[in-house]
Amino acid sequence: EISACLVGSEMCIRDRNGYAGEVLEDLLTYTAQGNDTYKEGLIHIKSGIQHKYTLPAIKLGDIIQDNVPTPTSTQGGSSDEFNKYTLTERYLEPADFMVYLEFNPRDYEKYWKFAQPEGNLVFRELDPKIQATMLRLLMDKKNEYIGNAIWTSAKGGNASAKVTEPSGCTKIGDGKEKYFDGVIKRIIDNVNAQDTETKAGGQCILAGNTELTDGAAVEKAMYAMWKKCPKQIRKNSNLVYVMGWDAWDAYDQYLSDKQVKYSENTEVNKYRFKGKRIIPIVGVPEHTIVLGNFSTGMDSNLWVGVDYANDTEVLKIDRLQANSELYFFQMRMKMDVNIVRPGEIVVHTAYKKTE
Repeated sequence: EISACLVGSEMCIRDRNGYAGEVLEDLLTYTAQGNDTYKEGLIHIKSGIQHKYTLPAIKLGDIIQDNVPTPTSTQGGSSDEFNKYTLTERYLEPADFMVYLEFNPRDYEKYWKFAQPEGNLVFRELDPKIQATMLRLLMDKKNEYIGNAIWTSAKGGNASAKVTEPSGCTKIGDGKEKYFDGVIKRIIDNVNAQDTETKAGGQCILAGNTELTDGAAVEKAMYAMWKKCPKQIRKNSNLVYVMGWDAWDAYDQYLSDKQVKYSENTEVNKYRFKGKRIIPIVGVPEHTIVLGNFSTGMDSNLWVGVDYANDTEVLKIDRLQANSELYFFQMRMKMDVNIVRPGEIVVHTAYKKTE
């Protein structure tokens, strides 16, 4: 049996059955954040959240007033925000889900004849490279799920999401993406919110809600988003446009087809608009673009909270039972996603709150 823990962004393996160093070197290359959103540096990860983590934001109202001999806290004030700090809170509350797989090592022996072990065929006697391959496939599949769920999951699934998608497009909260609210669900709820908690940190700026049918529509949407982008964050180096590959491909072709071309047809156009990076991400749904301050640092406007049900057994590999040839992989996880300052996010999306 082996177990694993996270150290920084890498996985370290606690070896209980004499795992070969060859396997450990391979496994150490795996990161818990192996998805596009993390690889492109768009999300800050907060680990070790067992129950609930507060994301506080503070804003200072107007503090300038007339010079008087004895000032008062209310003098010169014209609003409730005058001369005081306003503190808002948003939360990360990771929800449980599990990765589980059973397999029989004997099923694979014919494919790796060079590595067939002598004696009893058990998982730890397989060639280390084979073990690493099987684990890599497991981790890649988990990361594929997480990469999509960050954007399109909804707590309770599609029926609870109450988000209407354009015809033929990705459903919010579809399938197993049901354990926590993803970015799109958070944004749509915030834009349509009436309650104080959902509106904490301001409301996202909706620049448009039409379908992005071609590259010209994508360019028009990005320009509208730029004009509505709060002036105070325009020069932020982490301000980026995030969109799906369908939108980027349409925009790329549109640029290449212009009479005055930005680049040769054989080349990909620059991933830039108004000097800001355009980042196509697997997982962002169709007809959707998000503009915001996204990074791996604590100043990112997008956070993910993660935890593990048992810190000493993040990844567990063992025989199913004493009299069985079957082995299993098991990983129990907790995860949640939230935006920190909604008032600094600009979005164009054809996804709408279900009426």
